[in-house]
Amino acid sequence: MSAPDTLTLASLRSTEFAPGQLGVLGDPIAHSLSPAMHNAAIATLLPTNPRLAGVSYHRLHITAGELPEALAVLHAKGFAGVNLTVPHKIQGLSIAEALSPEAQRAESVNTLVRTASGWAGHTTDGQGFLEALRERTGKTTKGRPVILLGSGGAARAVAAACLADGCASLHLHNRDAAKAATLASALADSRVQAAGLAGIKASPDAVIVNCTTLGLKPTDASPFPVALLAAGQFIFDTTYGKASSRLLKDARELGIACCDGRSMLRWQGALAFRLWNGILPPEAPMRAALGETAP
Repeated sequence: MSAPDTLTLASLRSTEFAPGQLGVLGDPIAHSLSPAMHNAAIATLLPTNPRLAGVSYHRLHITAGELPEALAVLHAKGFAGVNLTVPHKIQGLSIAEALSPEAQRAESVNTLVRTASGWAGHTTDGQGFLEALRERTGKTTKGRPVILLGSGGAARAVAAACLADGCASLHLHNRDAAKAATLASALADSRVQAAGLAGIKASPDAVIVNCTTLGLKPTDASPFPVALLAAGQFIFDTTYGKASSRLLKDARELGIACCDGRSMLRWQGALAFRLWNGILPPEAPMRAALGETAP
């Protein structure tokens, strides 16, 4: 069941929109803070950007099977762009009529920009992660070991960005070790190693990035063994919710620097907004809408 402020494919078909609308498609989607973040930015920009009048950023509950039709309907109804979240980031590759170099390298799409005949696919996840990490630690992954948990669309984008950024090593771990191995093979880089979650061997100075869905629910277990946490690490959990994930609770109890996914969400959203509108939106209203504390 979808929340009252959430569009479904059925309601999308029967609703008329002013041109230039934006939105996010996912399943699940009720937890997404993207609408609040983007609509706060639009409200702040509107006095000096009248072309944004009537534009809103919508939440759309769309299943994997509905994605092709939903994107066709959104295009027909004049949407300017959308974000894709779980589970659509990989399927989006085959729907986009063109892909940015970053999306090609990551084999993942989180942002679609309207073209005359369809959608151009981009990913802002990887660069959004790097910018958020720079905010939190004063540096990116350059020269640092990275441990990445997960192998879905966001993980692919983060992995590709870390390698392009010059990370010292990249260890991929997934519940399904074969999926981690497949991603490692696709990345084709000697710095990459892959194993299951049971095969984690933590470096004491690693950047540890959770791109699994473990953390979306308060009852989720941590994907990273607490015994392997160390003071010199930085824990970046790309999930976010009303309550901290078990991974972040473990890190804070041990005094280890960490953050949830709000800063990455803000950055990837800001970069997507620039693709749609040609301007980087203001930071302050987006932070406030996310309930995000400054580093």
